[in-house]
Amino acid sequence: MYKKLFFLCVLILQTFVEAKPDYLIPSTKKITIFWDTSLSMRDKDLDKEINLLENYFYNIPNVEVKLVTFSNTINLQKSFTIVNSDWNQLKEELLAINYDGVAFYDVLLEDTTSDINFLFTDGIEVIDKLLLNDATPTYVINSSKKANFKVLIKQSVKSKGKYINLLKRTIQEALIKLNINDAKILKVSPKLFAKQRISNTNTTLNNNKLEGIVYGSEGVLVGATITINGKTLGVVTDDKGKFNLKVNRGDILVVSFLGKKTKEILVEALPTIEILLVSNENELDEVVVKAKKTEEISNTGFGKKEKKKLGYAVQSISSKDLPEGRDDNLSVHGKFSGVTSYGGSDDISQMVLRANSILLNVYPLIVIDGTPIKRSSSVGSIQLSSFINPSNIANITLLKGLAATNRWGGEGSNGVILITTKTALVNGKQGDKLYDQALLRDNNFTENLSLVVSNINEKYIEELKEFKTLNEVYAHYLKQRVNYLDDPLYFVNISDYVLQFGNKELASKILSNCLEINVGTIETLKLVAYKVEKNQDFFLAKQIYEKIAILKPRDAQSYRDLALIYQETGYYQKALSIYKKIQNNNYEGVDFSGIHKVVTNEMSRLILQHSNELDLSDVAEHYLKDLDYDARIVFEYNDNIADFELQFVNPQKKFFTWSHTKAENEMRLYEEKEQGFNTEEFLLIDAEKGEWQINIENKMPQSKKPFVIKYTVYRNFGKTNETKEIKILILNTIKGKQMVGKISI
Repeated sequence: MYKKLFFLCVLILQTFVEAKPDYLIPSTKKITIFWDTSLSMRDKDLDKEINLLENYFYNIPNVEVKLVTFSNTINLQKSFTIVNSDWNQLKEELLAINYDGVAFYDVLLEDTTSDINFLFTDGIEVIDKLLLNDATPTYVINSSKKANFKVLIKQSVKSKGKYINLLKRTIQEALIKLNINDAKILKVSPKLFAKQRISNTNTTLNNNKLEGIVYGSEGVLVGATITINGKTLGVVTDDKGKFNLKVNRGDILVVSFLGKKTKEILVEALPTIEILLVSNENELDEVVVKAKKTEEISNTGFGKKEKKKLGYAVQSISSKDLPEGRDDNLSVHGKFSGVTSYGGSDDISQMVLRANSILLNVYPLIVIDGTPIKRSSSVGSIQLSSFINPSNIANITLLKGLAATNRWGGEGSNGVILITTKTALVNGKQGDKLYDQALLRDNNFTENLSLVVSNINEKYIEELKEFKTLNEVYAHYLKQRVNYLDDPLYFVNISDYVLQFGNKELASKILSNCLEINVGTIETLKLVAYKVEKNQDFFLAKQIYEKIAILKPRDAQSYRDLALIYQETGYYQKALSIYKKIQNNNYEGVDFSGIHKVVTNEMSRLILQHSNELDLSDVAEHYLKDLDYDARIVFEYNDNIADFELQFVNPQKKFFTWSHTKAENEMRLYEEKEQGFNTEEFLLIDAEKGEWQINIENKMPQSKKPFVIKYTVYRNFGKTNETKEIKILILNTIKGKQMVGKISI
């Protein structure tokens, strides 16, 4: 009797264990899945990853899961409750993902309330480093052959998790690493999930209800506004930060809240979504009221006139300022600001006036009583000034800056020294006649040029024009891009096209694919930085310039760009610290002479605009003086082998040409390469009133490699009412000579 009772109990117990009723299932756990959706992840083995999760949830049937998908930004944050291994909603979400953009890993440093984290990524570090929070064990899972294996292993150990390489591990081995030792393995068709993904991707969702929650770093946001781009109706979040809205797949949600950056989100999946808004870090500049200046009279060498009416910058001295009793070569050493000697000589013919122009010949043009004389050559013969009688000089005037250059043609590209003799003054009033004689005749502008426009006639753009909605355009792009994955200009042009629909976030994501296909390429990093600056995404630009500084620590440009972007993003003291180190040559092995004038102007701008927010205790007084430029024009280029010419035309149709070609300016290109810089500035100082025109001529042979120029025009430079206009020029698409733009003075 007891024996029968014993066997009956064993049978009941065995049946009880095999049935695994709910009350014996392990307690519910919390998992956060971080899912990398960057472009490089398109080549991973998605089937294996889904198969792993299928078996994991089969063995751990009840669990709370938070899914975080990310590339440039957090694309989706969504919670799922999995009961009795039913994870279909989560699976559908993963199978509907499109892989696009570049991975930013900062999201991985956030604290989670989960017991464990799963990170599905290849670990490719394009902009920032992959760093994990060690507060929660993170299991790093990879199925890509191109993965950064060393980083993945190191970070998984650091976070007290494990690294699972699905290229080398079976599903059972992977589950053991996930602490499931007696796992039951499901048999799944190897291509089942890929087919399911295609099916899900092609479906359309119309008139569906989207539920969501909006929050910031301080918690849920009550009263946040959610609208659909192009439609007037919208909703606001309730006292729990929640909202619901009827949407279609492909709609663009616009989410806004006072004090937060507005976010645009492409609706790709339903029914729930979590949206994080970050603080708006832009600060208002202090307004400074200044007294009106009195008119300044200058001696131009052709009589006294109001300085602001001259049309160019001048400095003058008279005979009483010259050294007495000197009968050898004429010297003005120490008589003019910003003038230096070259080659150890202080002869007037070997002065350097325009420190920002590094040309083959750095010497200025000398004009005596209206007649230009042969110019000395810094790479050839020297024309000394011994033939000039110092005692017969009435005055000397220096003309510097772009406006003066235009008046005197190509010979005046390094500035002009006007010498008026006492003999000429005695012979009578010759002002207008003298001026006309001195003008050179080789720089009259007569061309009629078309404006550089961004209309791209590529085949792939024409294909996209057939679609009306952004959802249709994006869907076609995802299919189309497989034919252009090695062409960065493709992503540049597609990004610009998508920007027309008003979705900056999606445009930025597509643009960042340039970085995914050219990892670590400086020229590509600069290309993307220029574009995102144009779109006012300064914080992404900051990350890119910080990356460049790490890759190119001996390039002068790296530090200049870093200081400038720190100013744009509000890190004023940090920017000033870099500028001071540049001025004091504290970066060992870095030569800043090629961009010294550029950096000096930008340091002064920082101080003038943000003096109340800076520690200026050790800053020299001359940096505090007002900058008085009608316009400041800056050209930057992503590759210093780019061949092009710039032409500046003044209101009188006189032009000055600045060449960035190996044929005309080999010394300049050599110095750019040696010092590591790619910037030139041009200043309009007391410029002639009227319309100035800037032209560019492409001298490059056809190339698939993108050559990009950033053209920036500052008005009221360094003042509180400063304005800035940026244009991005794709040199590859410029045919011959075209007009960049016009500036009205």
